[in-house]
Order: sequence, then C-alpha cells, then structure tokens
Amino acid sequence: MFSQEIIDAIMAAAKAQGWPESSLLAVVECETSGQPFEVDGHTPTLLFERHKFYSEMQKHQPSKLSKAIAAGLAIKTWSPKTQYKDEGTSANRVKLIAKAREIDEEVANRAASWGLGQTMGFNAEELKYASATAMVAELSKGIAEQIEALVREIKANHLDGYLKEKNFAAFAKGYNGAGYKQNNYDVKMRNADAAWEKRIANGDMQAKPAKSVTLVYQAKLKALNYQVGTVDGDWGDLTTGACSAFQRKQGLKITGHPDDETTAALDKATPDQARQVSQERANATAEDLKAKGSKTIAAAQKGSGVTKVLIATGAIGGAAQTGALHKAKVAVGNATGAHSFLDSVRDVAVHAAHYWWVGLIVAGVVILGCYGKVIEARLLDHQTGNNIGK
Repeated sequence: MFSQEIIDAIMAAAKAQGWPESSLLAVVECETSGQPFEVDGHTPTLLFERHKFYSEMQKHQPSKLSKAIAAGLAIKTWSPKTQYKDEGTSANRVKLIAKAREIDEEVANRAASWGLGQTMGFNAEELKYASATAMVAELSKGIAEQIEALVREIKANHLDGYLKEKNFAAFAKGYNGAGYKQNNYDVKMRNADAAWEKRIANGDMQAKPAKSVTLVYQAKLKALNYQVGTVDGDWGDLTTGACSAFQRKQGLKITGHPDDETTAALDKATPDQARQVSQERANATAEDLKAKGSKTIAAAQKGSGVTKVLIATGAIGGAAQTGALHKAKVAVGNATGAHSFLDSVRDVAVHAAHYWWVGLIVAGVVILGCYGKVIEARLLDHQTGNNIGK
C-alpha cells in the first residue's frame, strides 16, 4: 500500500526528471508495493540474497565464507527452494539481516536489496555512496532518501530512456536482470503503469490499499467481530478503525492499514479470539450515551426537536385548508405521521403553489430522518465497540 507521502515523493521525483509519473510509481509498486520500512520502523525494506552473500563474501571477506555457509546464509547459486525460505514476514527479515551482519556487516548489507526501489547493496559505490553500510544508513533516514537511491540507480544504468518510452521489457531486463521474464516484471510494470495512469487522469491520487487486499482484511476482521461495515473493497473510516483496534489487541504497531505483521496475525487468528463486547455496551441506549456526554447524540436530538417544530408549523398551516387537523397533530410528534399526512395533501399541493407548508413538511421529514440515522449510527458504533482503538 502506498502512503500519501510516498505517492507525492515519487510523483515529485518523476516530474523533476521528466519521467512519466505513472511509470515510476509502477516500478516501486512491483518492487515493494510501497513499503519503505520493516516492522521496526527503521530498517529499510529488504530482501536478503543468499547467493549474493556467497559471492560478495568470497570477494571481500573470503576467510568468513565457511562460517556464512555453515550458518545457512550463503549458497553458491540462486535457488528458489532455499533462497527466501525464512523471509516471509518482516520480523523474519530483520532477524535474518541481523544474523548475517554478525558475520560481517558490510558484506551482509551488500548482499541485500534495500528500500522502495530495492537497490542492491553491492551497487553502493556505483551510485556514489561510500559503502553499502553508508547507503543503508542513508536509506534509513526516510522516503526521500530511498527515492533518491532509486533515481540514481535508474540513471546510472541508463534506463531512464526506457522509462520515458514505457519500454518495460527493456527496463526490467536492465533493472531486474536477465531473468526478469520468470517473474513477469515487464508485464506487472505495464499493468501497474496503466492503473496509475488512469488514476492520475481521474485525479484519484489519494492513498488507499488495493481492493483485493481490502476485501481480505474486511472479511477476516468482520469474522472476528470487528465492525468494517459492508465488505466492499473500499478502505474507509470503518475499516481503518477496525484494523487499528485489531492491531491494538494484538500488540502490533497501530497504523490502521495493512502490513506484513497484521496480515500474519489475521491469518493465525481463530474464532475464539473474536472481539468481545460487554453487555453494558451492547445494551446501551441513546439516552445512556447522552448521559455520558455524547455530543453527537445531544446535537442530533436537539436538531430533531427543532425539525419537529418545522413539521408542526407546516402541518398546522395546512390543516385549515385540508381539514386534516387530527393528522397534523400526529405529525407534530411523529415523522411517520408526517408521511401519512403528506399523502393526503399531495394532490392539492401539485396544483397550488401557495401551499408553502407542504415544503416545510417535506424538508422536515427528510431532515428528521437524517438526524435519526446519525443517532442510529453513533449508537451502533458504541454497541459494537467499533470506536475502541481509534
């Protein structure tokens, strides 16, 4: 998921270089999905490459190679079966790089890709950093520094022309290596570029999780009794609140948005871990909330009272003309009555513009209904405990 800060930073960098904004966004999406840091909030997002640890160790610290192999951190050739076996979560990646750094920090940093652009550590000197360790330290400072590294790498490898042309096959070959087709990097970038281009054209650049991710989160949170509203793929305020509450209960960093740790916790959650709401909360009434100082309930009830006066005024004004005084009295205290009363005078109102009171009744009924929905929503929010953790 891209934060607004990341979206803005990538678009600003693309504009500064004269590159298509959608294309640079697509590159980052395919590399990291917009996750700049690991779970500790400091380590740049990383992917440790065991075969690179082997080759970089052999080149820079050959005396330590046997120790790296014995620790299971270095392998001679790339292998999909063992390469990333313990890098499925952010916490595991942080532990893994720490273990590799114990053997040799600089070589460990050279053997991983870092940050939003997944810049390889062994490219540090080429990108004008003093060392891989210095590069990682720079990328740890923030998003702007990570985007700067990405821009440097694209320019250093003369890939900016391909980016401008949206020649993603040539770009992916230069950026991801000759094996780019195995992972369909060019196809993924092309599709991501088209999606970002459409969003930019529609002015829809507000940060939001992918719909598919949102649907999964909403379904799982709802099953655990966290109120997300309708499971519709729209990451709104309800889903943000539910996600925050779940993260709080699990002792995770509270962001209100998807991340590796929250996803893992949701996957492991069982029905017996469903959110429990006290009977006192579940049985609360609007008056209970008002007594506890709910400004929302108090304001909505006050507004309802004023609206009923409007309905009463309109009803009394029309009673003499329609002979429906009894219904007017009912309408004063009951919006449903106002609906019934309105039915009895509709034909008259259509042909007589001077029946101003009809407008008052209609407006009053609509406004009263809105206030009622506000009270209902606030009460439901409290009863279900959906406001806990926000």
